[in-house]
Amino acid sequence: MKANFADLSKRASMAIAALTITIFLIIFAANPIVSIVIVALVSAVVALGIWEYAKLANSKGVQPAVYLMMGVGVCEVIAFFIAHKWIHSPELPVFVVAVGVGLFFLNRFRRSDEALLNVAVEFFGVAYIAIPLSYMLAILYPIASSTVEDGRWWLLYLIFVTKITDIGAYFVGRGWGKHRLAPVLSPHKTVEGAIGGLVCTVALSLLMVYLGKMFAGDSFPLKYFDALVLGFLIGIFGQIGDLAESLLKRDAAVKDSSTLPGLGGILDMIDSLIFTAPIVYFYLRWYSNT
Repeated sequence: MKANFADLSKRASMAIAALTITIFLIIFAANPIVSIVIVALVSAVVALGIWEYAKLANSKGVQPAVYLMMGVGVCEVIAFFIAHKWIHSPELPVFVVAVGVGLFFLNRFRRSDEALLNVAVEFFGVAYIAIPLSYMLAILYPIASSTVEDGRWWLLYLIFVTKITDIGAYFVGRGWGKHRLAPVLSPHKTVEGAIGGLVCTVALSLLMVYLGKMFAGDSFPLKYFDALVLGFLIGIFGQIGDLAESLLKRDAAVKDSSTLPGLGGILDMIDSLIFTAPIVYFYLRWYSNT
């Protein structure tokens, strides 16, 4: 029990430090230098996430072109930033992915053995990690024609509401969990924890609307009914994202995607955001067109 508490304390300290830095960067995201730092950090997270994913594939005997994948993933992040911050063209990231797929095939022209498997694993790695996380930049820096002019509060909303799902599920599950949610994937997750996480997510989503009216004004025009729906979707898909990464780790027979001090791994940190960032992004796109 003491070991578990020590591990929880270390993870909480690292999470608080990471969250503090994140909030600081988001607040000053309009500064050109800070925006470059943000793009660099997201690129680093994507590259490390793809590296961890490739290691999971290695454990299954698959040898994807990890550095090529990381390069395409970073280019995808940069493409999202350029498309939304400068040239206002959402087609650019699609073009980068298309070029990346071509490079994956081109790289296999030298050897045809297991080309189908490797190209599929390489493409999925970019689609699973780089594209969803790049949506965070698209949320932070909305296209000029959008009715949402400032994405800072929206990105804070995404991060806070997504992460409260994990926190709520953990503590409710630890205190009252009895029925296993997905014993094959994660024996410690419970139905009670999942419900608790969902309730916490919806509650914080509604609270963020109230706080947004106080601190963000018209730049965060989220209505309470929409916050209820978004909170529910984020609570559901955030937990699906967590279980999806557990599925990959279970298949690869590893506990953590990596061994970062106090964190476990990059994929362990971002697994829920991978599934929730697109939800908030497409809500904003829908809102801008109404």
